[in-house]
Amino acid sequence: MSRVTIYENLTSPHASAFSAKCLDAFGCPKWFRSHLALDDTLNMIGNISSGISILILQGENDSQTPVQEAFLLHQRLTDVNHPDHTLITYPNLGHQFYPTSEWITGVGPIPHHVLADLYSWLEAHSGLSQSSTTTAATSQMLANKSSLITNTTSTSSPSSK
Repeated sequence: MSRVTIYENLTSPHASAFSAKCLDAFGCPKWFRSHLALDDTLNMIGNISSGISILILQGENDSQTPVQEAFLLHQRLTDVNHPDHTLITYPNLGHQFYPTSEWITGVGPIPHHVLADLYSWLEAHSGLSQSSTTTAATSQMLANKSSLITNTTSTSSPSSK
């Protein structure tokens, strides 16, 4: 058995050229069947805890997951009164958040504005803001410095012996 077949993921949609298991006109049959067997995501939405924040990022030119799916998901979250969900769509970006047409998926670095949106959302939902993180770090640094000064003063003081 070759090294490639040992590590091959039999459900991968991108099977290796060395495998005949998933190479046909319709991709990998096992992978396709596994997707068909999944429960409908929209039906599961009502089971999500209201304490969980949800961010949906979607390229409007995504040929693998159409933008309409994101709108349906957002609408379902609204219908079940989920308190904290955000949908951000990106014109001219595809499935991998890279500029693409509606029919061709591009591959490359994620644009900075998408990463900035993700960072801002994570920062807002982490319970820590940059200013509180900076303040906490500064307070800890000052406490360490104060402790160091106190320890240096107390150990070097001749009257303490």
